[in-house]
Amino acid sequence: MLNLNWKSKAIFALCLLLCTGAGCQRVRFPDPPQVSVGAEMKQQVGVKQEKNLASSEISDWGWSERVITEDELNNLELKDPTLTSSSSHKILARLNSKAEFYIYGDIRRQRPLRVPNDFRAYRDWTPLPREIKDPAPTPKCILVVKDIPFIGWYEKGKLVGDSQVALGMPGEETKAGVYKILDKAVEKYSMSYRNDLGEPAWMPWAMRIYGGVWIHAGDISGPYCSHGCMMLPMSAAEELFHWTDAQTTVVIVESLSDLGKRAKGSNQLRPD
Repeated sequence: MLNLNWKSKAIFALCLLLCTGAGCQRVRFPDPPQVSVGAEMKQQVGVKQEKNLASSEISDWGWSERVITEDELNNLELKDPTLTSSSSHKILARLNSKAEFYIYGDIRRQRPLRVPNDFRAYRDWTPLPREIKDPAPTPKCILVVKDIPFIGWYEKGKLVGDSQVALGMPGEETKAGVYKILDKAVEKYSMSYRNDLGEPAWMPWAMRIYGGVWIHAGDISGPYCSHGCMMLPMSAAEELFHWTDAQTTVVIVESLSDLGKRAKGSNQLRPD
């Protein structure tokens, strides 16, 4: 089995500069809808955040699209040592549906990003529900919500992990439906797409869902930049890979409202 230590991860980061994930191409994509401010947002931030910080101390639960600098992030850490530079970049990556690598580049190039009005509110933030009812006939379920876009993994209906995810670009969209894990491969190479060196594109921590569509680690330059695969950051892809088994159900919906409609139509979500 592949041992992805720090050297391997450094090599992977270099590979991202030389390849396009699974044939990933950059496209202009619409911004996902802004999360509403108020009670709904407080619920999404989660109980864990409320334990560390009283709601009255949060100045604003929303975000705005603007340019942010590294100096501003460093000042955040001076005011609150728990908001390290690394954690702030991770928050920005999750909120902007990109890999952290691209966040550093966007900051250097002074590109507007979705920036929290109060970073403290986003330390434990997720746009996914913390719990879903009867998600699948098996204890484990992966949920992918396309319009956010985000991926979460649930055990007995409770969220145990999540990540930003890149989905299929226009014309090669990731298909909504209920599936299951068909195949798993620690180290896989694409049979259809090649990197900039003309070599088969690397797809580590890969899990096949349908046809040639896999969940795997890849180059997340934006929310909709793949040929249909679901691409995660390396660490999240590895965590999810080890968590899943052959019976894990994968539910892909256009929006969270579609999840509610599908669950209401049957007692349990079952693979198509």
